[in-house]
Amino acid sequence: MERRGAHRVIRSTETLSTPRGGTRAKTGVERIANRGCRQPEATFTALMHHLSVENLQACFEVLDEKKALGVDGVTKEAYGQNLEANLQELHRKLHQMSYRPQPVRQVEIPKEDGSMRPLGISCTEDKIVQEMTRRILEAIYEPTFIETSYGFRPKRSCHGALKQLNGEVMSKPVNWVADIDLAQFFDMMPHREIMTVLGVRIKDRKFLRLIARMLKAGVQTPGGVVQDELGSPQGSIVSPVIANVFLDHVLDQWFTQVVTQHCRGYCTILRYADDTIAMFEHHEDAQRFMRVLPRRLEKFGLRLNLNKTRLLAFGKRCAQQALMRAQRPVTLDFLGLTHYWGRSRRGYVRLKRKTSKKRLRRALVDLNQWLSQVRNACKLPEIWQAIGRKMRGHFNYFGVSDNSPSINCFEQEVHQLLFKWLNRRSQRRSITWEKFQRYRARHPLPRPGRLVSLYASV
Repeated sequence: MERRGAHRVIRSTETLSTPRGGTRAKTGVERIANRGCRQPEATFTALMHHLSVENLQACFEVLDEKKALGVDGVTKEAYGQNLEANLQELHRKLHQMSYRPQPVRQVEIPKEDGSMRPLGISCTEDKIVQEMTRRILEAIYEPTFIETSYGFRPKRSCHGALKQLNGEVMSKPVNWVADIDLAQFFDMMPHREIMTVLGVRIKDRKFLRLIARMLKAGVQTPGGVVQDELGSPQGSIVSPVIANVFLDHVLDQWFTQVVTQHCRGYCTILRYADDTIAMFEHHEDAQRFMRVLPRRLEKFGLRLNLNKTRLLAFGKRCAQQALMRAQRPVTLDFLGLTHYWGRSRRGYVRLKRKTSKKRLRRALVDLNQWLSQVRNACKLPEIWQAIGRKMRGHFNYFGVSDNSPSINCFEQEVHQLLFKWLNRRSQRRSITWEKFQRYRARHPLPRPGRLVSLYASV
């Protein structure tokens, strides 16, 4: 279990005295984190008193006022106009157990496979309670999460997971990789099993009832409120930590405590939210794991997406044999990047990566649609600044080792799309390529910066 870096857990649960930082105001949640670090198996019987007016106000201050509104349409600014009275009333309802979360407003965004991903948008008051609940759950469970769990955790990022993957495949005896995809995980998490897992360490019945009400708040649809016994809405502040706690029990702890004991060779698991990869030295161990995994998931109401779950011969030895036979080694898609085998400058077999074709195509399609909508609705400086933010976000995520060609290709395609749509702001061509280049020289768009190294530091 993860014991090192406990101070990070404590810092993540401290309440900042101001929105911009400054001196940290310590809360009771810090005591939970201290106890969780000292006693990873401890149970907690009294948690509701941490939902005090002071802590709720601290959670209100960190909310992003630019986020979409819930079903009640109340903004952060409107809620804050009578903040003291609103928080006092919320505090009373919480401790009298009369607080009922409002249904989430559901929006859908397209996924890579053409289906839609539902996102839940909560009301401002519900976000305050979710933020405080997230801090408490994080303080309890963060010290017990395994080292190779990265999704939605303090001081951890996708780049850390990618670096871990590179280190495991390159320096450990990994020959087989199980690429695991859970079918509609956030929509299929059963509430009963979630509450059972939480009840192992949380003995405060009121706090558990509060979490149960969050899960059962329902979704507002044109036909009315729809409630279900499955799922936790994506987009909710508390959903990621609940998902981490649930998957830590279902997958991580089971793998480290049970699966590793039955494997003859090296094995490990790497997880970012519900994106999971299991790595093995021997084929027999990998096959045995793939046979028992569906039964383990079915026990907790989950199932595999058989179209995307697969077992790959993904190791240096297999890659070297394929390259020697002039064959193309298998590739692995993980966290938006395609991981493939190539050779270093000295001729050694090495794991490389590039932006996956689906993610690159989706980014350009989304940008093309956005430009078609705003080309006449916004002024050129506004479009230029928005494009800069989109490019900077893409470079910050995909700017990793070996991925220069992909991000350079993205940069060129963005410039071409921008030039195309600027010329469709009127009936005639409104800008020439020379004029576009002069404007770009005066107002340069972001360039790919220094790549994030995914290699282990010496």
